[in-house]
Amino acid sequence: MSDARLKPGWDRVAFGDVVRRSRERSSDPAADGFDRYVGLAHLEPGDLKICRWGDVADGTTFTNVFRAGQVLFGKRRAYQRKLAVADFDGVCSGDIYVFEPSDSKLLPELLPFICQTDGFFEHAVGTSAGSLSPRTNWKSLASYEFDLPPLDEQTRIAEVLHAAEGQGQAARRLSASAATLQQAAIDRAFAGGLIGESNAGSWVRTEIGDLPRDWHLQPLASVCSTIVDGVHKRPDYVTSGIPFVTIENLNRGPGIDFSDVRFVSRQDHARFSKRANPQKGDVLVSKDGTLGVARVVETDAEFSIFVSVALLKPDLDLLDPWFLRYYFDSTLFKRRLAMKSAGSALKHIHLVDFRESVIPVPPLPEQRAITTTIDEVYRAYTHCLSEETSAKVLRQACLACLLSGVIE
Repeated sequence: MSDARLKPGWDRVAFGDVVRRSRERSSDPAADGFDRYVGLAHLEPGDLKICRWGDVADGTTFTNVFRAGQVLFGKRRAYQRKLAVADFDGVCSGDIYVFEPSDSKLLPELLPFICQTDGFFEHAVGTSAGSLSPRTNWKSLASYEFDLPPLDEQTRIAEVLHAAEGQGQAARRLSASAATLQQAAIDRAFAGGLIGESNAGSWVRTEIGDLPRDWHLQPLASVCSTIVDGVHKRPDYVTSGIPFVTIENLNRGPGIDFSDVRFVSRQDHARFSKRANPQKGDVLVSKDGTLGVARVVETDAEFSIFVSVALLKPDLDLLDPWFLRYYFDSTLFKRRLAMKSAGSALKHIHLVDFRESVIPVPPLPEQRAITTTIDEVYRAYTHCLSEETSAKVLRQACLACLLSGVIE
């Protein structure tokens, strides 16, 4: 890019010209006064704040030192976008680079936002090597070029981006609180709380094993007409046709995500649907990998499912689909699932275990009263997720707009 295309006072610079990688080490963090350590697992994608850490007193092999104000960047699997600004001193994993400005040309407050840009992450991912656990390296990152504004403009830009980041952090905290509230409402319904007669106007406490009158523990096979999984052989995908749903489509968002889905031919779908034919009101639940992720089918559109997804058709005279879905979301079911799941590298659950798993079943009016209560919390949670997504979009738009020195 020619300098003539840049705004007055802006310069095209290499990352390594204005940023240095800290190489400070501590062979004995506890003796050197460090009480916290940070690993890659402690960094949340897209969140500049470090909210979790480990205690050095519990033992650590980490020796890389970071100081408050420095930027921590996850060099392994850079596509995860793990980046944070330290607000305390500590030690961190060797898979984390510690950055700081190398001179006065770059304000420390602006550095984390430069590292948050799409261009920086695309460069980091593009220069990563390794198949199972790709890593980028400092030499490659140092060669990344970007537009650097003059110092007075850096100050103004950093203030705007900090405000956008603050909004994003508030939205993340709100959605996390809503998720906690939703889980609490579900667990109280299935593991000792918020259950009772829907027309009583008040809920009574109970414990598992001490169910209210008219509640019964039933095997899922007795309240579902069908419990099957999808096609066992990976199909031949086509460019368009009938959507083919895997656990990835259950893991993205609160519903079944059809926005990024592969397709199978209508002929293959006709064969697959003889085994599993998802219809509106059915419940899908993951049975491999991330176990027990459940979704209610809310569409009349046709689609097929893979073997990693189980399909349950609740008997609508006995079981409300959303009551079943929330049962799968409950800690009670997750604990039972953990005891039944098999496999070490990739956990999975057998269909027979789904069929034999018991569910506390109240009369339908009470089921619907419980799901209505949980639905209210669920709607608040999805609204918070939407706000969080909007905050992310705003932040990336601000980054793209404010950190481009190109004259349009």
